[in-house]
Amino acid sequence: MSNSWVEVSKKTILSNLAQYQKVVGPQVAIMPIVKSNAYGHGMIAVAKLVAPKVKWIGVVNLAEGLVLRQNGIRKRIMVLSYCQPELLEGGIKQNIELPIYDLSQARVISSIAKKIKKIARVHVKVDTGATRIGILASQASDFIKKISQLPNIKIEGIFSHFAASEENKKYTRQQLAVFNQILIQLEKSKIKIPYQHFACSAATLVEKKSHFNLIRLGLGLYGLWPSGTVKKIAQQQYPWLKLKPALSWKTNIIQVKDIPAGTKVGYGLTYTAKKRMRIAVLPVGYFEGYDRRLGNFGRVLIKGKYCPVIGRICMNLMMVDISGIKEVKVSDEVVLLGQQGKAQINAEELAEKIGTINYEVVTRINPVLTRVYLQ
Repeated sequence: MSNSWVEVSKKTILSNLAQYQKVVGPQVAIMPIVKSNAYGHGMIAVAKLVAPKVKWIGVVNLAEGLVLRQNGIRKRIMVLSYCQPELLEGGIKQNIELPIYDLSQARVISSIAKKIKKIARVHVKVDTGATRIGILASQASDFIKKISQLPNIKIEGIFSHFAASEENKKYTRQQLAVFNQILIQLEKSKIKIPYQHFACSAATLVEKKSHFNLIRLGLGLYGLWPSGTVKKIAQQQYPWLKLKPALSWKTNIIQVKDIPAGTKVGYGLTYTAKKRMRIAVLPVGYFEGYDRRLGNFGRVLIKGKYCPVIGRICMNLMMVDISGIKEVKVSDEVVLLGQQGKAQINAEELAEKIGTINYEVVTRINPVLTRVYLQ
């Protein structure tokens, strides 16, 4: 559908996973997170790649979990955020583990599980300070007691999510203290929950006490750092840790032409050639996921050299200045994100230019683009 594609290194993803396993040790399980098309890397392919190495895989909703089951993933699949009501029966039949944070929701799950004579495996989501989904921490113990009495429900886990583990150690430890207090209350009530999980990629590296017996590995699996602060702390604590981005985004030139000085380029006439120029037109735009804010601001790699983006980013096209490069022709490869020769454009660079985070840069690459998986 597009003359633009994404390349994903299998070896790199497995290397990143192995390094995180070394960080947490053999007693802590890892749940790779493949939600949202595996952060742009391709949900089904990544799940199949990591499945032989792990016991768990995490998704954002029940629909994603069912897609993985349909594609042969038999490992434990956990839904992190929400379950579409119409899919609950299918999810319970497929032994997909569900989040609960509301009593009425839990009763519905119990009723469906009882009707189909299955046990629904659930994880209680506790809001310790991120203020998203989750039962309030002050209500958690009583909530869990009620849930544990519902028929056909088995509580497999209790979990929460950090609000600022990338940057705020004090608040992170406050959240952790709240979570630990709930675990103490449950222990006093003789309620045993097999799995406790809190740590994301960032917390895993900066707060060892957040590991418990299961971590959720998202961004780090794909070789991206949650923040500069996390990278600095991690490299001090784990000098051997070498995360590497697994994704590259490429395209080919579809036209090369010379334009005279004074020529206007692109919508809105935002760029004017100051002298005679040679430009290349690329079949990539904001539909493909290349942010419109990179017009007159971004750069790409051609023959190992940086070429500035000129003019506005169109829906499916963009223009770049290739005046300084010899022998550029139609069909030559262009790197939008990744490495070419010794030069590199990383997700952090693009994120900084458009005022966002590296998560968004890779996740917003359109899922319809072909993903090519390299060994």
